[in-house]
Amino acid sequence: MGFIKTAGAFMAFFAMGSVASVHAESRVFTASIDEKGTITAQSPKWVKEVKLTAQPDYFSDYKVRFVPGAFKQAPRFCTVSVTDVSSNEHIFYGHAKLGGMPRLNYVNVLTLKVGDNKPAGDASMGFMLMCVE
Repeated sequence: MGFIKTAGAFMAFFAMGSVASVHAESRVFTASIDEKGTITAQSPKWVKEVKLTAQPDYFSDYKVRFVPGAFKQAPRFCTVSVTDVSSNEHIFYGHAKLGGMPRLNYVNVLTLKVGDNKPAGDASMGFMLMCVE
């Protein structure tokens, strides 16, 4: 019985060490980008530049380029959320989403207004981007 308890304790200890090492290797990257594509904050420094292409009454496309060498391989997970509260339309109808899989050097972010019953006009909005290595 003592052997089983010892073996179980050893396996639990080994499992905790494995989980801790996986989390230690992951890095989280965050950036706040305004409606014009200006980087207002980032941690660590990982976004090199943002190129905005606005499609009136449709969507805005932000090509977010990474600092060379920020990632050893493409981020395994990215998410984005609208942070723009400059108008009620942005608060109620504003959405942000990824425009495809993250690449080694960039990710595309799309902002758009969904659900309003009138033309969207300029759908450029500020957003928060987070990626995990």
